[in-house]
Amino acid sequence: MLIDHDELRAAIRSGEGREVEFKRGMPSDYKVARSLCAFANTRGGLLFIGVDDRGELAGAPHPQATALKLREIAEKRVSPPLEPLIRCVRLDGVQLVIVRVAASRLRPHSVLDEDERLETVVRAGSSNRVASKATKIALRDARRSKSSLDELERGVVDYVERNAGADPNGGVSVSGFARARNIGVQRARRAFLRLEREGFLIGTGLGAGRRFSVF
Repeated sequence: MLIDHDELRAAIRSGEGREVEFKRGMPSDYKVARSLCAFANTRGGLLFIGVDDRGELAGAPHPQATALKLREIAEKRVSPPLEPLIRCVRLDGVQLVIVRVAASRLRPHSVLDEDERLETVVRAGSSNRVASKATKIALRDARRSKSSLDELERGVVDYVERNAGADPNGGVSVSGFARARNIGVQRARRAFLRLEREGFLIGTGLGAGRRFSVF
């Protein structure tokens, strides 16, 4: 799947928050794992390597090696393991490494801390915080199976699974689904957004150009 450059610029302009985090260089394995885990347990998000705290493009160190290291951390330092989308991207002449983490259907995820213990981390504003017992229970209760979806939601997931790979833009649009199923665009959009929040779909792009795929 491609990562839309306009979406990246918009995310950088918006600054760090619940779904965006900047790192000028490659931090420790533990700090990276906490960020990936927190995104997966909350609403998903984008981790930028090569962007400083002010949103200035600094450039990622050794992009290919950084991307490989990020994948290793996602697989070995997070439980259950994550499979985020990791790309080396040249944006406005600067090489960055971008990690997109989806809100996970397997949450809660935990990270191996520096004392070799597992901790569950969530995203709160622009910070990663250890989840309380109540939050961990809520995360477990939020798991959903496909059988729990209503008829329209199941139709959306099935449609995206069948068609996302064939779309030259890298996913399915809300309007395309609405036309195919002869339903209102607003009703379709609400279903797509619910499914994205629940971790069934990944959305990329902005506005009417937003595209959705499964992960």
